[in-house]
Amino acid sequence: MTIRPTPEREGFTWAKTSRFLALPFSPSRLVTFMQVKRFEDVPIEQLLAKGFEGVLIDADGTLASHHAREFTPSVIDHVRTMLENGLKVAIYTNACEDRFQSFQEIGVKVVTNVPAKPDPRGFMIAMTDFLHLEDPAKVCMIGDNYVTDGGAVDAGMQFVHVQPVKGNEPFFHSLTRLFAYLCAKMYEQRTAK
Repeated sequence: MTIRPTPEREGFTWAKTSRFLALPFSPSRLVTFMQVKRFEDVPIEQLLAKGFEGVLIDADGTLASHHAREFTPSVIDHVRTMLENGLKVAIYTNACEDRFQSFQEIGVKVVTNVPAKPDPRGFMIAMTDFLHLEDPAKVCMIGDNYVTDGGAVDAGMQFVHVQPVKGNEPFFHSLTRLFAYLCAKMYEQRTAK
């Protein structure tokens, strides 16, 4: 059976629209714990040293290109290493949820039936029901999009930004993600001075 996302999951939602419109005026919502080039560059030892116990991972643009059904061995190995180091890991995507068998086989949960990112309720349910954790300060979200994945900040979690994996994503999705990224860079430059 193929599970397809509802239009509300991938399309416009009130949570996405309101967060997108607020980002230029809300620098605290653009804070990242760290920024890396690719998912495999996320330093597991640094996550552990900061006390993280759980990791939520975006799929599209983070683990592979948009709607990918195959993932490189290096990506799967990095997730496996997270698990072997005691981190609880779940994939949290707004897109199709039926394509992560290679991750499920190694013990990764796939978040389903929750409000779409960036709704804080979705992050909280992902944390309690899929990672089985209670403290959002012990969870980080790894993703490529300040609008959706960065919503973890609104739920009290940390955000690890990954440069997006290019692929066949819709133009508007790419454009909004770029706008949010530029807002984050603008605030980062202002605070660095």
